[in-house]
Amino acid sequence: MKKELRNNQAVNSTLLYFAPNFTRRKPAPPPEAGGRRRFGFSLPKTYTQLSPAKTLPDGKTRVTYYNPDAHEVFICGIGGSMPGRYPMTRDEDGYWTADLDLAPGVHVHRYLVDGATVSNPQMPYCFSCGEPANFFETVGEDSDWYLMQDVPHGDLRMEFYRSSWTGRWKACWIYTPPGYEENQDETYPVLYLQHGAGEDETGWIDMGRVNLILDNLIAEGACKKMLVVMNSGWSFRDEADNAANRSGFAQELLEDCIPFVESHYRAKTDRENRAMAGLSMGSFQAQQIVLGNLDRFAYLGAIITWLDPVRQGAAAAVLDDIPTLNEKLRVFFASNGDQEPQAPETRARIAALTAAGYRNARYFEFPGYHELTVCRESLRMFLPLLFS
Repeated sequence: MKKELRNNQAVNSTLLYFAPNFTRRKPAPPPEAGGRRRFGFSLPKTYTQLSPAKTLPDGKTRVTYYNPDAHEVFICGIGGSMPGRYPMTRDEDGYWTADLDLAPGVHVHRYLVDGATVSNPQMPYCFSCGEPANFFETVGEDSDWYLMQDVPHGDLRMEFYRSSWTGRWKACWIYTPPGYEENQDETYPVLYLQHGAGEDETGWIDMGRVNLILDNLIAEGACKKMLVVMNSGWSFRDEADNAANRSGFAQELLEDCIPFVESHYRAKTDRENRAMAGLSMGSFQAQQIVLGNLDRFAYLGAIITWLDPVRQGAAAAVLDDIPTLNEKLRVFFASNGDQEPQAPETRARIAALTAAGYRNARYFEFPGYHELTVCRESLRMFLPLLFS
């Protein structure tokens, strides 16, 4: 078989969608030798007992995992929202449960079953920490701003463009605001929004809820209508190391993605209407690209971030040029969870910029660590600052 066919990106790419009905399915053991696996939606217990993640009256979350052959099961959190591992208890039918006291947010996790790390086929999947993992979400009284509301909704579109860095096709997701198709004469500013090191271009949609956050903010009149473009920040070339594969994304964005977006969408093309932001790894990619190209960007968002010259690269020198920053960088937004070890240093660096005379620095801290709850809160604060 031709190498270009074997290596085509579509061969190993897929999108997973989940409907609530599938949580009603009775788990089935593997088929007998030579037999067929059968499944149905009849249940030995009520749906509320079998739901993979259900909020209990006392506010705890009951997580359910089916494995009648296991002897010991733990649910193991990944990231700051669910630290450590939690023992699960088996009932007579082979269902393991754990009642967890968790804050509102996204809880990425795996299962440790008799010493082996596995996933739960009845729990939704995400891409996190560099591989597929299970997740569930808990909500609080103040969660409606990132949930589905009865407001006009924008669209999500997946596009492909050719990367000049790798020579391969690359996918990006684009959010278009409500009314984009109806108002054919209207043009829009653009936010280029990047994920963290262990995620991909779907992260801000799948778990970040960026489309719903924007729908709700726009409906409130709290932020401008805009396009949002989400790329993978990794640009893998066989001969390059990880640092080069990260830095290669700058070439892709500037030479390939931005021209594609501006030739295929009704995007405003001046620097005053172009912004970039990212979380963690994406935050220092955004710093390098924006600070190094202030002739092309006017807004910068660094979410769950470090503000240090190593991560900012050659672009760090512009931070000493306060007159240029005041003239060209309309907003420099930075944020962290209050449990992040880099939070005090980041707070101090933003304060130093302000003390030196830069007028447009904004810094926020939110309860939490390296987790999507902090990212969502940050986005909620950042979006209204754009394009004013």
